[in-house]
Amino acid sequence: MYKPSKNLLECVRSLFPLEICPWDDYFLRMAQTDFYLNCHYKKASKTYFIRRAPFGGSYAILGGLTLFLRVLNDFVFNDDVIRALKNMGYRDEFCNFLQNLQIRVTVSAINEGMVFFPNEPAVIIEGSLISVRIAEGILTKSLNFPTLAMTKWHRVVEAASPGKTYEFSRRRAQNDIITSLYAHLAGIDISSNAEIRKGADIPISGSMGHEWIQSFGDEFDAFDKWLEINPDRPILLVDTISTLNSGVPNAIKAFNKHRLRIKEAGGIPGIRNDSGDLAYLTIEERLMLNKHGCTDVMIFETNDLDEYSIQSIKQQIFTQTPKFMNPSDILEKIIWACGTNPGTCSDQPSIGGVVKLTSIEDKAVIKIAHDNSIKTSIPGSNRSAHVYTEEGELLCCLIYHKSEKVENTEIAYHPDDKGKNIRLADYKNLVFEKRQIYINNSRETLDNVRERVKNETKNLHWSYKRLNNPHRVKVSLTEKVFNLRKKMIQNNQLMEEK
Repeated sequence: MYKPSKNLLECVRSLFPLEICPWDDYFLRMAQTDFYLNCHYKKASKTYFIRRAPFGGSYAILGGLTLFLRVLNDFVFNDDVIRALKNMGYRDEFCNFLQNLQIRVTVSAINEGMVFFPNEPAVIIEGSLISVRIAEGILTKSLNFPTLAMTKWHRVVEAASPGKTYEFSRRRAQNDIITSLYAHLAGIDISSNAEIRKGADIPISGSMGHEWIQSFGDEFDAFDKWLEINPDRPILLVDTISTLNSGVPNAIKAFNKHRLRIKEAGGIPGIRNDSGDLAYLTIEERLMLNKHGCTDVMIFETNDLDEYSIQSIKQQIFTQTPKFMNPSDILEKIIWACGTNPGTCSDQPSIGGVVKLTSIEDKAVIKIAHDNSIKTSIPGSNRSAHVYTEEGELLCCLIYHKSEKVENTEIAYHPDDKGKNIRLADYKNLVFEKRQIYINNSRETLDNVRERVKNETKNLHWSYKRLNNPHRVKVSLTEKVFNLRKKMIQNNQLMEEK
């Protein structure tokens, strides 16, 4: 059904059919074993977090929460599911139990589109042990790639700002629908992926390919016929023969011929670069366009762009533009169209997002990894607060037990380095912004997630957002959480004693 929507949950339901078994096998194998040991009913909590920020950055942006909530609310152990499980060797008694089971968990989470840091609890699920085991299998897949994609595409948006951005990754992305959806939520303006419109009300656009020009045998004739038929989409690809010697002169000639038709159709004329030295070409093209009265023509940059190449091109334009021109006049008429690299997250195709058991029957649980300390978890059903100075500076991310009054914290303890502890008592008028809320269902719209991403990242200091060697936000623990973790590690104690 073709039903574009601004409601994110409706988008997800239209774009992603429910899977029959939306988990890895070992989650349900553990659940079946719990059932036969009669411990499946025990109260448990698990937490989703990342161990490292992706792409060498300092933060991630949460994506996929609505995907998770949709499966959580819509999935049932129907006859097809039970038949599949029996075919995989699950026992009849357990399958009969599942037929009457609803996956019931309480979800506490930061909102979709919020910034979070390594080890910060982004999503907490609480319920019976069997429910949280099954829910974990759904949670990790739902969050990991959308969070990775959303973070990557927002880095592109930040690098291109204040220029507009297009997403052209359908042909090469591993999952083009997730890529296009979360690129849009991250702030990308327009997608070329026509299929995304099946469920999401996202602007779609595209331009000609080289084959259009090749099929005419004459570049100007190809441009002329394109603008005659498509004055509302007047974007011309100029590098089929020679960008500066042929493509741009023919584009100028075609634009001047069809100027009235383009204006009446409401089109925004543009030329597209798809090869060569983009910084050099862009400066030369702007000079040529302005000289021949085409000051309104935009320049579309393509060709394996990502946040790093965009930043480099912009820096070159700033430093190499002739003195009689303002570099900003060039940059404000550039549109950055990205596909392969951000669409595939080529520099980091996966994110280390994990879900860890944190408590059973209100007793804290820890994973101790003496051989690899980064894998040592933080025990207990915890929450997080971002702590700001009265000047609005982010001082730290503070992890606290849900039973604590976090505003009373005097010292923020670094998990492993006491030299990085922060005496909060030395600061006046600190603001503690609690991050998690109870979420039963998603009422998000595409627009409010986009706005949230924009506001969340706008409030981050520039040093946290730079592409190279960004500052790291201190992720700290309250005294209660710190002491419990330290004691359990020292005693090799996997479960808290009470």
